[in-house]
Amino acid sequence: MKRFFAAALAAMLWAGAFAQNNTFPAIDEIAQVENADGDLIADVFSLTRDGQTRYYLNVGALGHGDEVLQVVFDPVSKLYIPLGETFTEAFETMEKLQELYGNEKDTVYETEGNLAPLLPTDEMETVKITTRKYLFSRKLEFSLEREDHIRATYLSKSDFNNLMFSLKVHRKLHPNLK
Repeated sequence: MKRFFAAALAAMLWAGAFAQNNTFPAIDEIAQVENADGDLIADVFSLTRDGQTRYYLNVGALGHGDEVLQVVFDPVSKLYIPLGETFTEAFETMEKLQELYGNEKDTVYETEGNLAPLLPTDEMETVKITTRKYLFSRKLEFSLEREDHIRATYLSKSDFNNLMFSLKVHRKLHPNLK
């Protein structure tokens, strides 16, 4: 039931946002990773708006809290990392992000990102990507620091590897992509 209401709210916001200019962006889902319940963890997609295509990594909803505890209360807003304007650029950016899993614990990398409901906008801000290592897993923490709190989400190495595998399959199936 919660998914239904979130989907209905998302549809209303999306339709309202683009109803004024009657231009709905074209979205092409390229790769995605879901949890056991079928909820989206992360995905890579292209978005064509006004004739210009851009590729994005969606790392999901951000929690709200501090360095220890994060609580997700906004399931509509997602963190989008721009990957480039061509599939080749997007794939290369994803490879660079994948290399971060091999860095020392607590290594911080900064990039641009966008926290927005439903679809990315052009309003970018600095996203910190921190390497986290636990007993049996490695994760990347994607975070936005606010004045008094941190908004963060995590992407495990295995989930990222699944995204990369899907991107490689997509590249083989579409050899004419730039």
